[in-house]
Amino acid sequence: MSRPSHSGEQFRRLQNLKHSRSHLSTFRNFRLSTLPPDTVDYEQSHNPASTTRDESLVSWSGPAPPKSWRSPLQTRGCDRDTPQWRAEALGIVALRLGNFLVRNSVPSLSLLCLQIILSSCVDSKEFREQILPFIPAHLRRDFIRHCAVHSPLPPWKLGSILEPDGHADGEIMVVGRTASLHRDHLQRIADTSLHNHSADWEVDDQAFQPLHTLVFLASPLAHSVLLAIPPTLTILALIDVSSQPIHRLPKLCPLLVLLDLSYNSWLKDPNEDGYGSFERIDWSRWGHLKILGLRECYATQELLQRIEEGKWGGLSIIC
Repeated sequence: MSRPSHSGEQFRRLQNLKHSRSHLSTFRNFRLSTLPPDTVDYEQSHNPASTTRDESLVSWSGPAPPKSWRSPLQTRGCDRDTPQWRAEALGIVALRLGNFLVRNSVPSLSLLCLQIILSSCVDSKEFREQILPFIPAHLRRDFIRHCAVHSPLPPWKLGSILEPDGHADGEIMVVGRTASLHRDHLQRIADTSLHNHSADWEVDDQAFQPLHTLVFLASPLAHSVLLAIPPTLTILALIDVSSQPIHRLPKLCPLLVLLDLSYNSWLKDPNEDGYGSFERIDWSRWGHLKILGLRECYATQELLQRIEEGKWGGLSIIC
């Protein structure tokens, strides 16, 4: 008994398949991550350059869409517990520090490896004695910068990474509602700085790196911690923190080049108790000040003129 021929049916199926692209959909939609899980979520991470772009440079093919249609990064009302908002808040400081938000938008291999190692660490003697001493200061700094945006560090891990100098290559970034510094942390740094400056001139202290950058972003900040900041600071950011006696800052850190006071609710309303401290600042003491961040802060034209008085080198005020 002969077998039936299906050549005609097979020919028609091949012809249909030739003119169809549906068989490619599985491969087109399939993506395989080349990085370990829980390292970097690029889909949810922002494009750092967009957080600092000038709205006047944005062009549209036709009339501009309404604000409700624009992405959260183009408005100021986004959730303050997101990488997008933290990147925007840190934008002024980041530009002064080599624009690290853009430069590190894709983490280096060394940073990814360090992130994997530290993500599984717990607060232990082994972590402090057998891991941390072998991490260079510049890698600690880059790790803290990355976590400041994407995953704020808990207090124990931040404090451990900042040892033994108390900072990471001259920087401290405290980010998040659960992050904090020990009350005597800055005082110990200030005492160390004073000791190095008063040491005999023959002592080789070239390896000493003073604290030059201090950032508090949406984190608890006690007055006693703020008043212990060392005079070596050139960059200070107090963003979305509780009311502080900032009128005492010119005497505490006279070398400031950048000061960011953005997104503080007590500087948004002139009737707030903390706003009086802002009005009492002696701006003439800050002869080196070049950049002042006052985003979402209330500032009259008279106050802005008083701030700019005596700044012959020019002062950029970012509102």
